[in-house]
Amino acid sequence: MSKTKLFSGLTLSLIIALFSSYPTVAQEIYIDNNCKQNQQLNEFDRFTVFYKSEFQTKGQTYWFYSGRYQDGSPIVCISKPGFKQAKPLDIKQIQSGYIDKISKDPRNKTAFLVTVREGNGSYVPIFQYRLNLSTPSKPALTKLRSWTSGQ
Repeated sequence: MSKTKLFSGLTLSLIIALFSSYPTVAQEIYIDNNCKQNQQLNEFDRFTVFYKSEFQTKGQTYWFYSGRYQDGSPIVCISKPGFKQAKPLDIKQIQSGYIDKISKDPRNKTAFLVTVREGNGSYVPIFQYRLNLSTPSKPALTKLRSWTSGQ
């Protein structure tokens, strides 16, 4: 085997080893129970952000986001970009259950569809809500439908 082929093979092996040891997944974002980002929190003090969306209303830009604690319980938050003026939304119906899904409402650029389970396991109530944030200081929640899991 020539020195060039040996060098090329070793170089390729080194490159593959380097790239395979670094995950390509973006770093998780951690927030505290006041919705402020803090990457230094230990696992017992942090929520991991699983949904974040930017929206505009009344000439201002906001972030709507939600995190999960290690037991699955959620925190639902609003802030200015960069987690500035972050605060939890005071809406018991979505802060107290388990959030299955959040998506933008295709009919309203300042509203989100939030699906909440009232517990784990089979045969638990599930609710879908529309959360309207057109006035961020006064979020409006509307129940759209409900059903029981396992049916």
